[in-house]
Amino acid sequence: MLNRFQFSRLLAFRRGKRRSGAADEARKTDEVNGAEAPTQEAPRADREGARGRTEGAGRASNGAATNGAERSRVEISEGWSGDDRIEGLLRRHQEQRGLSTPETMASHAGVASEPADSAEGAAGTKVEPAKPVEPAEPPAAPATEESSRTRTIGALDPAPAAAPAAAPAAGSAAGSAAGPKRVRLVESIEATSTARVVCIASGKGGTGKSVIASNLALLRARQGERVLLIDFDAGLANAHLLLGLAPPHDVGHVMEGTVSAREALIEGPHGLKLLAGGVGRQSLIDPTRRELDRLFKALRPLEDEFDLIVIDHGAGLSYSTVAHLAASSTLVLVTNHEVTALSDGYALYKRAKLVNPEIRVGLVVNRAPDERLAMDAWNRFRGASHKFLGHAPELIGWVPADPVISQAVQLRKPAVLSFPESAAARAITKVAAWGPLDHARTPTPFYVKARRALR
Repeated sequence: MLNRFQFSRLLAFRRGKRRSGAADEARKTDEVNGAEAPTQEAPRADREGARGRTEGAGRASNGAATNGAERSRVEISEGWSGDDRIEGLLRRHQEQRGLSTPETMASHAGVASEPADSAEGAAGTKVEPAKPVEPAEPPAAPATEESSRTRTIGALDPAPAAAPAAAPAAGSAAGSAAGPKRVRLVESIEATSTARVVCIASGKGGTGKSVIASNLALLRARQGERVLLIDFDAGLANAHLLLGLAPPHDVGHVMEGTVSAREALIEGPHGLKLLAGGVGRQSLIDPTRRELDRLFKALRPLEDEFDLIVIDHGAGLSYSTVAHLAASSTLVLVTNHEVTALSDGYALYKRAKLVNPEIRVGLVVNRAPDERLAMDAWNRFRGASHKFLGHAPELIGWVPADPVISQAVQLRKPAVLSFPESAAARAITKVAAWGPLDHARTPTPFYVKARRALR
């Protein structure tokens, strides 16, 4: 429907057209009258009559040039006012084009006429609407191996929620250009999906964390996996003592660049490989960011040679421990039933979730006198975590305080080998069967993420 602004423009155009025609006729009449009596002014009545006759002649000439619908529109615009005039103009316009009447349009939710319609009625000429320019389709790319990989990977991606019916040519070109990049990205992710990395840590020292780590790694190696145990205790390493090994090199030598990480490895029972920690090295007790970055860069190639890497961390929250927690997907948290061990374990769990919200944490209550005290310790840990953090770790199990563990340490032979039928060995075997240990692989290499965490 024509609005007031469009109608005012239409009416002004009509009045201007009539006035211009009347002015031309009046000028001609004045010239004729001036020729007859140049010094005598024509009476007012004569001028008015001449102007009326001229206007009538102009209307007659306009009527001959326009159709009947246009004359009706002029009559309506002169005789009506306000909304009635607008409705009349629109009705005449719709009847001329064979369209629906304003009443029918109003019953169909009132689709407004285009501004081009008013221009058409004002000028008396039909204005053809501009045809939309259809985007040219890009030429079909030849089928190549890379494009086939792009289509295959694109089929694996989730479909978008709502796709437009027709995409612009620029969008199609951008999508085809981004295809090879996506292929290379996915291929790089698949290529770097290497060893599974599991961190074993505790908030307080003396919880038996190294015993759990060495026995767990040995059990996995006995199952046929390629397992690497890295002792990351800051200058107080003892994993080599628990396994009965005497390594010539340790993590400190690798960090200093004396030997490569592969040269520092030593083989243990069932093909288990160990990278021993340094004993009494100041550089390992308080390493700088640059030193840790150099060490992590040197350890990165080891991920391509093993199925599982078990990292035995020292007690507390050292710089290296926090960097490992930020990069890891799985953490085994070892604690005791004592209040101090539970408090320090809670602090480590809180920090791990702060630097890595996606990390999966399993809790082991070690050296528990009995099951009742172990479950009581678990309930206290879970209650505090839910109350203050809103989440809690999983309970992997509990390991009883068995005297065979001390005997195994003295023999420098892990309990799962020296006393496989003991209660502690059977409990550790259940811990080693925890499901998330089989899914601890991340798309980005572990030590790449650890180096990023240092920044």
